Amino acid sequence: MKTRGQGTIEYLVIIAIVVVIALVVVGLLLQITSGFGVTNENSVKVSWKTASPFAIDDWTLNNGKLTLVLKNQTSETLQLNKICVSPTDCNTTPIKNIEQNAQNNITIDYTCEAGSRYAFPKNDIYIDYNKGTLANMRQNGVADIVGTCN
Repeated sequence: MKTRGQGTIEYLVIIAIVVVIALVVVGLLLQITSGFGVTNENSVKVSWKTASPFAIDDWTLNNGKLTLVLKNQTSETLQLNKICVSPTDCNTTPIKNIEQNAQNNITIDYTCEAGSRYAFPKNDIYIDYNKGTLANMRQNGVADIVGTCN
């Protein structure tokens, strides 16, 4: 009995097993990091905590108010002029001076049903501020702002 194709078949079976294992590993990594398309609230909060010059250390949406805990990450006082999470959802008054490494709660009116999810895309998020003699500077969003309404 001849075993002429046995080596090739064994090789192909081993390659198939390796491919299946690789796909399982990639699938698990995607599920852990992004929830298969659903933005993970913890991962975007980490992105915002390391942003500069302003970080958003935390946020909640309760009773129609989105509260952002804004932190000045620089070594100087910054003047906050405006923060927007969408084209129509902004906080423009009053202008606030935020000291170095200080936190400040900023509220924006936004209505949503308790238990429903909300998401503000990073492309719509920006912070306008003044730094010393430099006026009208802008920090663009580094990640989405997502969560569940309370």
